[in-house]
Amino acid sequence: IYIDKNISNISDSLINKNIPTIGIGPCANWGGKVWPSENFINLIKRITNKKNHFKSARVAIFSSKEESAMALPIVNALPKEMCINLTGKVDLLTAYACISNCSVYIGNDSGLMHLAAASGTPTLGLFGPSPEKVYRPWGENCDFVRTPRSFEEIISQTDYDYRDQRSHMLDLSVELVEKAVIKLLKKNNTSLNN
Repeated sequence: IYIDKNISNISDSLINKNIPTIGIGPCANWGGKVWPSENFINLIKRITNKKNHFKSARVAIFSSKEESAMALPIVNALPKEMCINLTGKVDLLTAYACISNCSVYIGNDSGLMHLAAASGTPTLGLFGPSPEKVYRPWGENCDFVRTPRSFEEIISQTDYDYRDQRSHMLDLSVELVEKAVIKLLKKNNTSLNN
């Protein structure tokens, strides 16, 4: 993807490549694919804990303008000096350039997750009610983690309704996602230490 100098300058002013940054994509086009905000908050706390290797990282939150309210609990839970709130504030090309400056991207199965994968940034996709065999992020720097239940198990439940906005991601634990993040970073020889 071609990024002109103006967009590159904007993205560099928003996310400094020299400061470790975790990109977070907490939204999706359907509530069933959304990992709860409190889980993202707990994950961020765990991987940026002072005893952890990621203690110096900043966190960039991405969403469309229409999804900004969904991302707001995460923005509000982070210390202001740690958070880069890009929810609804940049267009797709600028989001791509900003994600390119991130050390890692963690997000729900969404268009932004695929944009992150295309950027070459180590990308971890979170899956539940969508088949990862089809929709996972692709590339050497990518991986996914899913709920303990398979896609088939989720859609076979008697109360499953694709029109229902309730999350099918509740059984994806913070611990499992944290392990997947660490595995992805080791695979890519990426460190969030400053």
